[in-house]
Amino acid sequence: MLDEQRGSALLKRHFESAGYQIAENHPYEVAGRTIRLDGFDPVRRVGYEFLTSAAGDRAELSADVVAALEEQAESGQAFVLLVDEVDAPDEADLELAARRFLAEIGKRR
Repeated sequence: MLDEQRGSALLKRHFESAGYQIAENHPYEVAGRTIRLDGFDPVRRVGYEFLTSAAGDRAELSADVVAALEEQAESGQAFVLLVDEVDAPDEADLELAARRFLAEIGKRR
């Protein structure tokens, strides 16, 4: 299973190769609170969070936060890829999630 550091590094490489300027551990305000995203381009408003048990991400990304992030994506305000370590246990799975997300963002913009 990928750890937070390796997963975030992999995502950063994919997002930067797609042209995004990623700030790591970026504070992001959503649903009335500030969370920290593993990576975010504040100008283009695109980023990612690799959820792991070790980092305690599930507590920070509560149901209301996830719902607010989904609303922002639907309205085109911001796009944040949320990938759980359970759904992407290895590099190939995480790379596939990143490629699909970035392709979808490319279609929307």
